[in-house]
Amino acid sequence: MRIKLRLILLYIIVGLFINSCSSLKDLDVFDLYGTSDESKIEGKRLDISVSIKEIKVSPDAAKIPVKLDKPVRNSNWSQKGSNNYNSPENLYINEEIKFLWKKDVGDGEGTYNKIYTQPVGNDSSIYVLDSEGKLVSIDIQNGNIIWEKEVFPEEESINSNIDGGLALVNDNLILSSSYGEIINLNSITGEIIWKKNIYKPVQGAPAINNDLIYQMTVNNELYVLDVFTGTELWRYSASHVSAISNGSSSPAVTSDIVIFPSNTGEILALDALTGSVLWNSSLVIEGSISGTLELTDIDSGPVIHDGLIYASSLSGKFAVIDLISGTFIWEIPIKTSNNSIINGDSVFISSDDGRVINVLKDNGEVRWIANIYEALKIESNGIPLCSTPILAKSNIILSCYDGNVFKINSSNGDYEKLINLGEASFISPIIINGHIIFYTEDAELIVYR
Repeated sequence: MRIKLRLILLYIIVGLFINSCSSLKDLDVFDLYGTSDESKIEGKRLDISVSIKEIKVSPDAAKIPVKLDKPVRNSNWSQKGSNNYNSPENLYINEEIKFLWKKDVGDGEGTYNKIYTQPVGNDSSIYVLDSEGKLVSIDIQNGNIIWEKEVFPEEESINSNIDGGLALVNDNLILSSSYGEIINLNSITGEIIWKKNIYKPVQGAPAINNDLIYQMTVNNELYVLDVFTGTELWRYSASHVSAISNGSSSPAVTSDIVIFPSNTGEILALDALTGSVLWNSSLVIEGSISGTLELTDIDSGPVIHDGLIYASSLSGKFAVIDLISGTFIWEIPIKTSNNSIINGDSVFISSDDGRVINVLKDNGEVRWIANIYEALKIESNGIPLCSTPILAKSNIILSCYDGNVFKINSSNGDYEKLINLGEASFISPIIINGHIIFYTEDAELIVYR
């Protein structure tokens, strides 16, 4: 009997120890811990639950003055994100912008059709695609239509979201669509130079570098074609996922490396000429901020700047990664579908819940937060509230779903309503030679200077 009681008592003690060591210490009815000083494990304790962290301003970071590069006047916006790095500069615009012209270019968004294509252009023309496949070339000075062309297959139904995009290289205007077609048109005349059907819906806009087209598909593939002939040079196929979001990002490309934002939430570095995998890193976290673990797309970035990659997955991990090795430099929990802007000592991030956040480029500490959502008259409902920001004359400018365009002081995050477009605009504005160009959901092009 005594043996049984001792065994029962032993089981109770072990159970208490397993369930709560701290509780056992508090009770300490058997003086098991004695009177010796409690030893602590050395090291920094980290909260592994990223999803419950809040972004807060660092008092030390807030004291550091913002340093930006001087504004430059650009002569073109050649692809989504301005260039093959997805990294526009601090661009020149007038101190006081004035309305220049407004043009209805075609069909806007409807129940089925969405506009994802950011306009491209140069100092003479802007090229824009409406929701039903009309491609239009417009004079940047006065809004007159130079040419227009229906580019979607006649036999296809238009009742679908139109992903894909535009890119411009010299006189070659590259268009890709959800119908699996990649088309090269003469940008001056609108005549088709070549057309290639890859028989898979594309995802995101084409990226161009060294006369090569880099195009993603919804099947999580990357096709690489020659700009002038449409000849396929190589392709890379990543793991297939069952669910993806619309309107994803585009690859970022250097002379040697392609950064491919996989739908699995991985960033892959591929050899630009052969497609060989150099490294891969994952941006997926458990307990996602969005609560949608099925969607692991990388819709923010990749942006390449000074040898680093800036990107975020829909699960809510924003990370900075070394371009050569794939090593993580720092990361913070921000859910964003928009490319970040990197300039000087700052990273500017537009989060999906309507905040613009300035973090230090070196370590990710938060300098200031502009809570734009306080001025918006709409609720997020899980969708991004505002566009990718642009840096113009050292101010942050972005458009939002309620039609407002905000101007944010890059030094302290103070913001004001710059203009109201009269209709929703989520596509990021672009800047060409001092012109700031907005494209609305009603397929209207609005230009200020």
